Amino acid sequence: MKNSVMACLVLLLSVACGKSEDVIEIYLLKKRIRSHEGIPVLDYVDLKNIPYHKNIENVKEANYDSISKEYIWGGAFEAQKTDLVPTPLIEDDEIVLLNLQRSELQLSADGMKTIQELKPDYKYGVQFVICVDKEVCFTGYFRENHTSNIFNWNYLEYDYEQSELKIKGHKNFVLKQNRSYFEINPVLTNLKEYPKLVAAFRNTNRLEE
Repeated sequence: MKNSVMACLVLLLSVACGKSEDVIEIYLLKKRIRSHEGIPVLDYVDLKNIPYHKNIENVKEANYDSISKEYIWGGAFEAQKTDLVPTPLIEDDEIVLLNLQRSELQLSADGMKTIQELKPDYKYGVQFVICVDKEVCFTGYFRENHTSNIFNWNYLEYDYEQSELKIKGHKNFVLKQNRSYFEINPVLTNLKEYPKLVAAFRNTNRLEE
């Protein structure tokens, strides 16, 4: 009996000791996922029997809010593990810190350089997800600073024009949202709405509260 108990204890300890820390990574998507906010522009055009013209061609990938009469460029979207490219854009060891109150994500110099060199989509942004142990916990957009379109969902701004500058130390990126589709009024993303992500930063001693 004692031998059986000891064997169980050894097994439990080995499992506990073998449990790895949470791995936090940032991924791009295989292809753009349309926001679930509003209605696709082309669907609205068909619904209202609007004649197709070149201006519609320029916004056909956007959604439309029929109440506010505004285009939705960077709306909320959901992603699954199967939507991700195989290799992370930013690896776990390049993610330095998350400041909960300031909604700031701090990356290493290499991580910052990777984002600064990311080819921008000035119209729709570049969608990304943050994963914990390969599970999607957060979705958002990389929004280049020279983009004029408003993103109401989570976004992280970067400056592609400065990608050739020598980068030193660490860089903080602020995660934001806009309150509307048509007016620039950014607010900090409430990261407490993403408890699994926050827990992963806390468990790996990378959270400032």
